[in-house]
Formats: sequence, structure tokens, C-alpha cells
Amino acid sequence: MNKLKLVIYAGIAFLAFYMVACSSGSTTEEVEYPTEGLITTVKEVQKDQFKIEDEVTAPTPEESLIIAKYMDSTIDTFTLEEVRLYYSESGRNGGIARAASYGFFGYMMGRSMASHRPAASAYTDPKAHQKATSKAGSSLKKSAARKTVTKPKGSSTSKSRSTRSYGG
Repeated sequence: MNKLKLVIYAGIAFLAFYMVACSSGSTTEEVEYPTEGLITTVKEVQKDQFKIEDEVTAPTPEESLIIAKYMDSTIDTFTLEEVRLYYSESGRNGGIARAASYGFFGYMMGRSMASHRPAASAYTDPKAHQKATSKAGSSLKKSAARKTVTKPKGSSTSKSRSTRSYGG
């Protein structure tokens, strides 16, 4: 009987140790993600430099678009999937996605809704920034869904850094 008690106590001790060890290696946090989409219009203000002209909500994230207006009067439209592909590229399309990511479209591209604040300098003028903040930004935040995620200790959705390097 004493052997059985010893085995049970050892099992409980091992289980307690395992639970403490596992829990110290991860953290949980609540993240917000958009349930609405966004249509962002960017305007070329100098060659290959874009600023946000307007942002309005769309019914779903999958309906998110970037409408790019170029100085030569041409217009391109990019879906969310296209934007994700172009974001890491340089050149004409990469600049469009980068410019849009400084506004509320950054949420569509995976930036944290808790820590990302669209920069006024990313917009064509203060009125465009104010309109986007009070309408689209407010709507995105109000309709955002929340979920709890478990992350390894030391990582955070709001403080992630890329470890990619590119040769050249």
C-alpha cells in the first residue's frame, strides 16, 4: 500500500511540475481582428510615392481592396490577396501596399488592432485622416472580433519583428 501511495504522489508531483513548466513557456493574450473589410484609395503624390486619399468599410474582409490612382490618370485595383503578395515586393505595386498599410488597411494585412495607430502623415491631408479615423476606423474597431491565443513566451502579436534577410 505504501508503494502505491508513493507512485500516486510521484505521479501528482510529476504532473504538477509538467504543468508549471509548460505554462511558463507560453502566454495567452486577447487579440482583435477585423470582421469587416476595407476599401482604401491611394493616390500617387510623387513618382512611386502614395498617400491614402480615402478609406471606407466593406461588408467582409475578403471584399477588401486597394484602389490606386496614378499621376498619369490610370487606376489599378488590388484584392486583399494580391496586396499580401505585393507587400513584400519593391516597385510600383509594393509602394501601394506599403502606403495603404500605414492606414487602417494595415489591419487587413495583419497588424495589431490594439497597437497600430494610422499615421496622419500617411494621408493626403488632415481631412482624409480625420474622416478615415472617425468613420472607417471607428467601424472596424466596433465590429472587431476578439479571441484568446496562446503564444510562446517572448512573442507578441503587437511586437513582432521579421527575421528575414535578403541577399543581393
